Amino acid sequence: MDAKVDEMSKAYQELVAAAQAILEARRQPGGENTAAMDAAREAFKQRRKLFAVACDDADALVQSARQSIVSDPGRFVDVVTTPDEDSVRSPTRSSAESSSSSGFGALPDEVLRHILLRLPSAAAAARTSLISRRWRNLWSTLLPKLRFPGVTDLARVGAALRLRVAPVRLLRIESSDRAPDKIVAVLHLAAPLLEGKLCFDVITPAAAAAGAAGTGGAIQIPCFEKATEITIRLRGRLGIQLPPSGVFAKLTALSLSHCRFDDQGQRDLGDAVSSEGCPSLRELRIRDADVVSNLAIRSDSLRLVQLSRLEGIRQLTISAPALTELDLYACLLWGMPMVDIFAPALETLHWVDFFSSSSVRFDEKPNVHRLSVYGMVYGRRNTPGSLQLVQHFTEARDVHLSLVYPSIMDMSCELLVQAVKKLPAVEILSLRLLTIGHTFGPCVYHLLKMSTGIRELKLKLEDHIADGEVPCSSGCVCYEPQAWKKNNISLNFLQKVEINNLSGAERQIYFVKRLLRWTMPELKTITLSFDPSVTVSEKVSRKLLSFSTPGICMGIYLHRNGTRVKYSAAN
Repeated sequence: MDAKVDEMSKAYQELVAAAQAILEARRQPGGENTAAMDAAREAFKQRRKLFAVACDDADALVQSARQSIVSDPGRFVDVVTTPDEDSVRSPTRSSAESSSSSGFGALPDEVLRHILLRLPSAAAAARTSLISRRWRNLWSTLLPKLRFPGVTDLARVGAALRLRVAPVRLLRIESSDRAPDKIVAVLHLAAPLLEGKLCFDVITPAAAAAGAAGTGGAIQIPCFEKATEITIRLRGRLGIQLPPSGVFAKLTALSLSHCRFDDQGQRDLGDAVSSEGCPSLRELRIRDADVVSNLAIRSDSLRLVQLSRLEGIRQLTISAPALTELDLYACLLWGMPMVDIFAPALETLHWVDFFSSSSVRFDEKPNVHRLSVYGMVYGRRNTPGSLQLVQHFTEARDVHLSLVYPSIMDMSCELLVQAVKKLPAVEILSLRLLTIGHTFGPCVYHLLKMSTGIRELKLKLEDHIADGEVPCSSGCVCYEPQAWKKNNISLNFLQKVEINNLSGAERQIYFVKRLLRWTMPELKTITLSFDPSVTVSEKVSRKLLSFSTPGICMGIYLHRNGTRVKYSAAN
């Protein structure tokens, strides 16, 4: 191995000398256009090739060392499971040391580091301690990232962390061990070591998670004073207690999910993630959790807040003057909670949740540019949704609407989107339509006639019908009103259209025909993509092409043998 390192070092020095020769030749009279310069360049090319060969040879040796460590577990004892120092002084270890005296044990420090970095887990890195005395605990000093995938007993992770003497830049743990005392022990051992990112994922089978939801002791999270990012997922909604004191001074991103926040005592969730507890926090994500009834987040540093499927909220307060993006999903559907938001710098708002102007207040209306909301297309008045927000933020230029058709519709259902009388000055309009077999023409027509200034239109259709459901007939309420079939719209600025997940149904084909009539002559491109599960006939493809004109570039994309391909007419 030493010979390989010497060879690589020599090749590098010769490469540097060749580069210096080029610089010297350039300083001579004539500069670039001399025989000396040509010779220097040719010499540099040769030295570069030789250096590359030396590097490849050294890399091959490193890979061989790595493979030996990973693929020969019988040779290397797992020190994570070794109870004490005496037990590792075994014949197995002595044999390994003697056999490696002329091999792995003689590797230079830099090569050792490269080998350790390429090992798949911390357990594999720990096994290198059995190669020789020189390797002993090298993994705990040279390895900046520790990965523990597929852990069944967290006690082993705790044993490994006790051996650690150097800071950890990344700690990634994936475990099926749900014992709260072991989780707490690992977190408390990791807290003083971590100076980077923590990813802790407790994996639990679905059945076990359902049976264990809301049970077990609470997990007390210590204060990670030097951590920069923390992600904790506790399947089965294990309880969490945040530290009653301490500051996460360097934490910039926090993600907590699949848990419940038990009685917090001195400091609740809102206090812990606010400026006093996390002064540098920029990104906060909380998902699938049971939270306190009054959640108040006050932060001067937050830029992003994502709250998804939180249960128990009765009052939500967010005061974040630097916040630029807020995502709220299924947190306000029960109990009519009061919401108070102060985020004057907000630019992006995803509100897939209940909205009522009587219970939701923006203390200072921000200048939102990108807006995502959802609503039911048909139903009865006062059906929950957030479509009203499109009339609240009039400056939004990029608007995304998720529109859902009810599975059961009768003649008492109304076209609820007609309650929206005005859209912002939209330039990009994206519509996700969960039609369940219903026609979407009246809905889209109503929205487009209020969006005559749009430049880009995106439609994503989800037309799937569950087993046992019958597609609607021509007498269904979804066909009313029929003004979209008769009246025209002047979409004079629309230049690009994308329609995805087409099924080839006649109502969809007819809509494309009407849309092209509304958009001419400014439309430049239209892309039509069929659902991967659909077999599209030549007749349907040709019919769509016949709607286009020479000034429009139409692309039709089908799926054949699992591959997305562009349709090309036979003739």
